[in-house]
Amino acid sequence: MDDVRTEAARGRWRWLPWGLLAVGVAVASGGAWLGSRSFEALEARSAQLEHEATESEAHVAQLQTLRQAMERRLRTLERQQQHAEWGSAAAQLQARSAEEQHTRREAALAALGAALKDALAAGDVSLDLEDDALRVEVSERLLFAPASTALTPEGAQLLKQSAGVLQGALADHRVAVEAHTDEVLPPAPGAPASTAWELSAARAVAVVRHLGEREHVAPERLSATGHAAYRPLVPGDSPPHRAQNRRVTLRLSPTPVTPESVAVARTEPPPRPVKRAAKAKAKKVARR
Repeated sequence: MDDVRTEAARGRWRWLPWGLLAVGVAVASGGAWLGSRSFEALEARSAQLEHEATESEAHVAQLQTLRQAMERRLRTLERQQQHAEWGSAAAQLQARSAEEQHTRREAALAALGAALKDALAAGDVSLDLEDDALRVEVSERLLFAPASTALTPEGAQLLKQSAGVLQGALADHRVAVEAHTDEVLPPAPGAPASTAWELSAARAVAVVRHLGEREHVAPERLSATGHAAYRPLVPGDSPPHRAQNRRVTLRLSPTPVTPESVAVARTEPPPRPVKRAAKAKAKKVARR
């Protein structure tokens, strides 16, 4: 009986390692399955995070684009506001100085009339006061020899007399020099100009150089233009008419209003409070 029991116990112990092995295999299989599921979950979570990161980057890019657009719009609005403010200030400054400039041009007209009275009497100079400019017309025969670009002594003297007004009452005016010829160029040995365009342009430059180099008129105030025969005063149908068209025009006009001049006008001290001073003086007299 005891032998039977011992044999049965031995049989059970023989199967124990195989049972433990089966349990180990089952546990290992379950761990592998759980591990694979966890790895798949991690991969899914990683993919989700990458997707969210991509969406976030796209959203950030959109926000940056929107911010840049708003900054550009803000700069545009600031420029428009500055232009509007400058335009308003420029209009006020121009309106305020227009009447005063016109008065000075009238005084300059009188001064030129006195200085150039002989040339005016001879018909070689004419003066005209326009709405926004003073125009001085000088005939060719007073300034230049036929087909020449060199100033005559009489022409240099006339420019010297005119420069006194340019540097005085009209020192803030531009000086536009316009030279006019006709379509018939008289033959002249060694003449530097071969066409009316070249002759008129060279004469305008000669006047500008004389005013700048000899009379010390600021170069930024000067300009030279040659019109050849295309701005006639009268039809060029006769020698007297062609002689009348051959001329040099000095057009004196106000310097355009600039942001710098507006800024200077804004920084000028305000006028003294005359009314307050008068009231204070009256009170002081009353106390006495």
